[in-house]
Amino acid sequence: PPPRFKRPRRRLQRWRRQSKRQRFAWRPVCGELLDGRGPLCFAPTNEQGVVLLFGKLAEKLGFLVLGLQPAFPDCMALHRIAPGNWQPVAVEFEFESKNFRTHGHDPAGCDFIVCWEHNWPECPEGLKVIALREFVTAL
Repeated sequence: PPPRFKRPRRRLQRWRRQSKRQRFAWRPVCGELLDGRGPLCFAPTNEQGVVLLFGKLAEKLGFLVLGLQPAFPDCMALHRIAPGNWQPVAVEFEFESKNFRTHGHDPAGCDFIVCWEHNWPECPEGLKVIALREFVTAL
């Protein structure tokens, strides 16, 4: 049989205790496990995860993405308003809907906020919010 490397038992036990608590600052953190399929298996933990999840669900939600940009609004898309009828819309991605206000965006320059969690009860009436968390749990 191949030789076995012996590690002192105390050192191994100490390493196991520390590794359970330690978070490596240079590594990303995953959210809750979603469906385990497709390009995103875990719930988003930031705005970029929301963008990727929207890309995965856009067709089911009635959107066709025309383009993305780093400036406000983040996305130009077509939204299905009726079978065979599409309307151009401006979409802003946020991890939490209240970040829209925190970032100082103008509600008049956007039609939809797509976020993971809707936590902005004072959201202006004309601004529609799509909280992806609700759609993922419904799938």
